[in-house]
Amino acid sequence: MLNIIKIFFITSFNFLVLSELQSKPVGKGLSCFSEEDSVNNNYESFRGLYFESDNSIRVVSFKSKNKSLKIISKLTPYKISEKSVKFKIKFIWYGDISFEEFTLRRKDLELSHEIDNENRVLKCKILDDEFMPEMIELKNLFQLKFDDGLKSNKI
Repeated sequence: MLNIIKIFFITSFNFLVLSELQSKPVGKGLSCFSEEDSVNNNYESFRGLYFESDNSIRVVSFKSKNKSLKIISKLTPYKISEKSVKFKIKFIWYGDISFEEFTLRRKDLELSHEIDNENRVLKCKILDDEFMPEMIELKNLFQLKFDDGLKSNKI
């Protein structure tokens, strides 16, 4: 009987230790850029990710309307495994519909992003501050670059 209790205790302990090795993403936000676009401040390839619960993730992107950038946010379910997080979204923006598929590698935070049969690879970093204020700050930085681009196109 004592051996059975020891085996149960050791098995339970191992299960607890192994389950704690894989961190939960809930409450974490990510800022994701393609490596070349982070230098050029290309808002079109940027994605912000925020794990709101054990099964839903918020995906943020920026879209242009009337010479102004807007924050577009979509909540969608995700599937998590030991190596990756996968999710899909459907964005509708003034009649344009885009289907996006994502795979986030948990080890190095590399995000594979497929949009309309085009593949992009984004590098993500964990955000230290609150998610939406960070997204607003990034949008404002992108807006400055966007405005500079509009000024350079004038006659």
